[in-house]
Amino acid sequence: MNLPKSIISAAVILISQMCFSQTVEFGRVSVAELSEKEYLNDKDADAAVLYRYQDTYYLTYNGTSRLETKIQERIKIYNNDGFDYATEYINLYRGRSEKETVSKIRAFTYNLVDGKVEKSELDKDQIFESELSYNYDQVKFTMPNVREGSIVEFEYKISSPFIWSLDDFRFQRDIPVKKIEAQIRTPKGFNYKRTNKGYLYFHPKVSTKRDARVGMDMVIYSYHLSNVPALKDEPYVDNMSNYRAGVMFELLSIEIPGYANRNYSKSWGDVAKNIGSSSDYKSGLDKTKSFDDNIDAIIAKESDPLKRAKGLFKHVKETTEWNGVDGIYFQNGIKRTLKEKKGNAADINLLLVAMLRYAGIDANPIVLSTKDNAVPYFPTLERLNYVIAHAKIDDQSYYMDATDEFSDLNLMPIKDYNWGGLMIDNPNKVWSRVYSIAPSKSINRYSIKANLKEDGTVSGEYMSRLTNHKAYQFRKNVKDKDHSTRVSEREDSFYGIEIEDYELKNEDVYEGPVSEKFTYDTDEGIELIGDKIYFHPLLFLRMEENPFKQDKREFPVDFGYAYTNTYGIDITIPEGFTVESLPKPISMALPEELGKFKYVIRTSGSKIQLSVTFDINKAIIGAANYDALKEYFNQVIIKEAEQIVVAKND
Repeated sequence: MNLPKSIISAAVILISQMCFSQTVEFGRVSVAELSEKEYLNDKDADAAVLYRYQDTYYLTYNGTSRLETKIQERIKIYNNDGFDYATEYINLYRGRSEKETVSKIRAFTYNLVDGKVEKSELDKDQIFESELSYNYDQVKFTMPNVREGSIVEFEYKISSPFIWSLDDFRFQRDIPVKKIEAQIRTPKGFNYKRTNKGYLYFHPKVSTKRDARVGMDMVIYSYHLSNVPALKDEPYVDNMSNYRAGVMFELLSIEIPGYANRNYSKSWGDVAKNIGSSSDYKSGLDKTKSFDDNIDAIIAKESDPLKRAKGLFKHVKETTEWNGVDGIYFQNGIKRTLKEKKGNAADINLLLVAMLRYAGIDANPIVLSTKDNAVPYFPTLERLNYVIAHAKIDDQSYYMDATDEFSDLNLMPIKDYNWGGLMIDNPNKVWSRVYSIAPSKSINRYSIKANLKEDGTVSGEYMSRLTNHKAYQFRKNVKDKDHSTRVSEREDSFYGIEIEDYELKNEDVYEGPVSEKFTYDTDEGIELIGDKIYFHPLLFLRMEENPFKQDKREFPVDFGYAYTNTYGIDITIPEGFTVESLPKPISMALPEELGKFKYVIRTSGSKIQLSVTFDINKAIIGAANYDALKEYFNQVIIKEAEQIVVAKND
């Protein structure tokens, strides 16, 4: 975003003259604060933020404009589990030519010793800087002399050259916050869209203050929050940061008297076109002279476009290694990536796009934000961090991420399925938002043959067949584990059964289903009472605990992918025994066809057959259906806890 220097100078040079003072003085901690044993509004809290102050403003010095942010924070540590909050992490964005910096770090630990406040200062040599990722450096420090009951306090200033990219104001943490004061000051005429995030209700106090020295008004947004509750972790959440209370800022336009108005509001198409205009996408994908004879051989071997795409996808996966760094632009470029056989996400997936195009396949990059990077709420380049490959073959779309060992066509890591993406199709001049990227349903089959014995034990055979992302997750879990470790972990996950003859098929490749097979012995879940045997027909496959424990949930449940689990159980009861009672069949469904549970059981002589189907039909279920989902799981647990009773014949 480029502006004439005259506008920048007139608009931001004096903003730093306006004062926003902390109401909690740095360096003065009371005996009463140190004496606190618990946080009154959340007595289970391991720590609490007693005070946070943030002041963001523009500053121009020697003709250079920067965005400055002052931070002060005071944290109370209540117990040993709260010691993690005595470490501060400062992530600093690094562009291709400029980067953010941090300065004026001061930090103290306060302890109560013999009724007096003891103060320990952080030494400069306890501050460490490292490269967090391709686009971020990290400054980290851990406070000295931390004990149960300590208070840690720090302050610092972040200076950013990226003056049009305002970081979010984050008001909610995973520990409670007693008091927050935050302010941002912008020139009047700089029109920002403010988007509140999370489920807390808050609004800023908006004021305007005249600076007579330059004849300009400054617009001040001030936020004052008290007793902000902790954001408790929950199962099946895409990224908790998406739901933390805070506010985001987007520059829409600049309207300053005497200058032409400028509109900076963007669509996702604008962002996509901007990415497409970069040299990486405009010309970098055409640098195919580095391709060797192996690429030509793969292309020549397969005339079918889909098989050709699979061959090139496999080649990139097998000959390159992801260095763990995200990115939408090259870190190495095609030539260096081929030479070093390693690169960031863009190096590998843009290389794949280039190879697919070289093979005559309609292929393009799709730029996105991964789940661990959060959802981009409005069109902006800064909130995108990843790129995948897309190919269109016979009117079918195929999405590929070659950075992952166990990915496949249309089977990417779950982190890639977030909000869609941006198609960067420079050859056809198509730059647009793509909404239809979603994982396929996983269909999984579990089978048990069980021989119930008179002594209250069961032996038999187990088999399973997993597909799509369930198979993907299984492969990830067993990778690099030897046979004995795999067997031991399986025994633990199945209530301590004893496993023999353990077999896996297809677990070390990325295509097709994974099959698991073993024989077992167990007495878990079986009771002998007199001449009767009580047992759970699902044996070690039953669900025992509801993952949804909170009474209320404000954010969606993200299972990652839709799935159907089917269970077939064949039980043979001991000779001389008769089935006395069976659970009743049941069928129940979630609203809006989100899921279905079906339990059918029948008996014939000494044989019992149980068929169970458990469906989750959507990867993401909204908070409005949380109560129904929680009860759905609860009823499944109740049903699967029911027992069969067999009695010895007289």
